[in-house]
Amino acid sequence: MNNPYGYINGRIRMMRVELLESRSLDDAQNAATYPEYLRQLSETSIREDLGEATAQGAGLGQLDEALSRNYLRSVQKLRSIVTGQPAQEVEALLLRYDLQNVKTLVRGVITGRSADDIVGGMIPAGTIPWSALQASAQSSDVPSLAQTLSVAGGKLGGVLRAAVSGGASSMLDLEVALDQGYYRTVLSGVRGVAVRRYFTREIDVRNLLIARQLRGTAATNRYFIPGGRDVTESDFLRIAGGDNGTASDLAPILEAGDLGVAEGLARKMLNDSARAVAMSDPLGPGVALDYLRRKEQEIARLRLTGRAKYYGLSREELQKELADG
Repeated sequence: MNNPYGYINGRIRMMRVELLESRSLDDAQNAATYPEYLRQLSETSIREDLGEATAQGAGLGQLDEALSRNYLRSVQKLRSIVTGQPAQEVEALLLRYDLQNVKTLVRGVITGRSADDIVGGMIPAGTIPWSALQASAQSSDVPSLAQTLSVAGGKLGGVLRAAVSGGASSMLDLEVALDQGYYRTVLSGVRGVAVRRYFTREIDVRNLLIARQLRGTAATNRYFIPGGRDVTESDFLRIAGGDNGTASDLAPILEAGDLGVAEGLARKMLNDSARAVAMSDPLGPGVALDYLRRKEQEIARLRLTGRAKYYGLSREELQKELADG
């Protein structure tokens, strides 16, 4: 029987060709003004989604909507070419965006951000309907958010509801509960050896970042995410207690000067791992995983660049924003 990923991954590689080249991204970064930045975008494949972003008096809100449309269209196209078991595996990969969006909602509600600000920070992808995410952004507190998402928030909506019902209230407690539910669901939904290996590495990285956050506190194993490969529960507790010893290739995360630098190193490690999986998994979901991460990076870079040009930041300030983002 033919492997369906032969055809599917051929289509995804064609989609990857549509991603902006480094030169186009560099040209956008080098634009002297915000209008010049928009002009640069209008000469790329993003132009068909720009819409009102180029109209007189348009601002960052219209740009965010344009980039969201482009992102959503790419995800919908990916979904349209997969069926059967591959479709189930791609849906498992798209849960990543549910995780990011639910965390954005939790942070926004806890810190009292406006609904518009919260919606602006979410990604129009994943499996939770966009309308449900927009409605959830109106929540006045975390219990009401959990109640809203329990209806249309898919698997992670249920995870959040269970965490709140269990007494979780701090941002870290809620985020770790979401991580644990997310990775449990993803590992049960993907079969490919290479892509599963990627997720075990992602779990190791996440555990190291959490352990860093817990230093100086009474760390317990309830913050540990099972399913990793190189970071055990005992390693996690030891690192949370101040020990920097871990697998040599992950050590830079613990040795970084602050959490922001550590998170930047973690993103680079995982991006490299996703690319390696795509090369080693030509007949599996690794190619889709790599495409989704590349598209996410493209949109994030364009958003940061747009904001920098709109507010007149210097090139040096923009480079710092990109490095931190």
